[in-house]
Amino acid sequence: MNHRVDEVDNAFDPQTQQRAKLPSDNTPALATRSDTLPQQASTSLGDGSEVHANINQVPFKERVIGVAKITRGTVLRKPDLKQEGEAILEGQTTQEDLKNA
Repeated sequence: MNHRVDEVDNAFDPQTQQRAKLPSDNTPALATRSDTLPQQASTSLGDGSEVHANINQVPFKERVIGVAKITRGTVLRKPDLKQEGEAILEGQTTQEDLKNA
């Protein structure tokens, strides 16, 4: 079994013709968090692989409220409630603004 440990510790890289330097057991893992957009694997233009960062996006909670208002306005046949939901989804207003009005 000691023979196998020596083989792993002295691994030889045939491409570089050098001994591979392996990390020791107490080496901390590298950080995996990234603040950049991920790269896409495709190299073709116009194949839908572009990443679009939408900075002015309506928050998730507001989108849920907006969709709920649209659905409720449609089911109850209340066009004013449906318009409020559409305004929330477009980012023109928020639920908090509608409460205070």
